[in-house]
Amino acid sequence: MDLISVRLCPSQTDADQHALVLTAVGIQSHTAGEDDGVMLYVVVTDAPEAIRQLAAYDEEEARRVRAPSRAKFLVPKPEGPLAFIAVMLFFFAAPEASAWNIDWLAKGAAQAGLIMQGDWWRTATALFLHVDGSHLLGNLAMGVVVGLLVAQLLGSGVAWLAILVSGVLGNALNAAIQLPSHTAIGASTAVFGGIGLLAGFTQVSSSAPWHRGARRWAPAGAGLALLVLMGTAGERTDIWAHVTGFVSGGLMGLVLGRY
Repeated sequence: MDLISVRLCPSQTDADQHALVLTAVGIQSHTAGEDDGVMLYVVVTDAPEAIRQLAAYDEEEARRVRAPSRAKFLVPKPEGPLAFIAVMLFFFAAPEASAWNIDWLAKGAAQAGLIMQGDWWRTATALFLHVDGSHLLGNLAMGVVVGLLVAQLLGSGVAWLAILVSGVLGNALNAAIQLPSHTAIGASTAVFGGIGLLAGFTQVSSSAPWHRGARRWAPAGAGLALLVLMGTAGERTDIWAHVTGFVSGGLMGLVLGRY
């Protein structure tokens, strides 16, 4: 039986590991100590396939080493939620006090017709305006919880920026499908964008803590359940704003989960 060397390994342990790779694909191998390591031998006729399998193993190992070592959960910083609460409270108090003689609702609400005519800033400013205290408190409570969950996966800075962008994109998409007279305010579009981020990120990211098995669908299922239970309740609820926020966040999550 003619043997040929296919790999020089630095140690017996390394040689045994490579031999196991070949055994798994049905190729018998032998090892022999050399002055500069341990040589792995196979039958001459098996050499091409052995070399191919070992190269594939090397490539897989290199990919594993290059993969970012993100912790399962990042520790969110308190600055994010505190800044979120502070900004929301300011933009709630300012219209109440008619600060700087500005009609905040008229200038900042997401009116579909005006957005489509070029007032794109309204897709952002509308997120900070609320009808009354209960409207504000509901979005503050959900926003803090969702923000902390997203921050555990993306880190605080990226998480809160991504939530804001998902809300802006959600308002823009909502304006595109509504009548020109449609007007909306409130952070709920961004909140549901955050829920979409959780769902989308988990579907594609191997660093997400629930990425294996049926559990990977838990955020998506929970997001859809929240969208149905909380996103469609109440007379003044803008259902399509919640849906577009969720969709925008979900698409962003799919993108961010691949990096």
